[in-house]
Amino acid sequence: MGDVWQGFLEKFQATEVPRQLLEHDLAGLCHNPWFLVPLGLLLLWMVYRNAWRDIAIVALILGLWWFSGSEFMDGTVVDGKPILGKLVPVIGVFLAAVIIIAYLLFL
Repeated sequence: MGDVWQGFLEKFQATEVPRQLLEHDLAGLCHNPWFLVPLGLLLLWMVYRNAWRDIAIVALILGLWWFSGSEFMDGTVVDGKPILGKLVPVIGVFLAAVIIIAYLLFL
């Protein structure tokens, strides 16, 4: 069982998706079929099911992932000290996203 799992992990690492996700490489993900095909199929399945709420949640999560890798987020901590002026809007964005997701889930 360990050999099968190890082989799966090696093949998954070779797709470059984990690295691109960790580095917030949006341009790389947009050209990586190992990411685009499953995402496209998921979205098509959601459209087929008329799951607009789920599509909104996926879009919100992707937007948060993109925002967390933006240049605005890079300047929130300088020399190990948080910059309060930049940290408050970030907390506001993530808090608003959590509230919207909770609202959509319990609608």
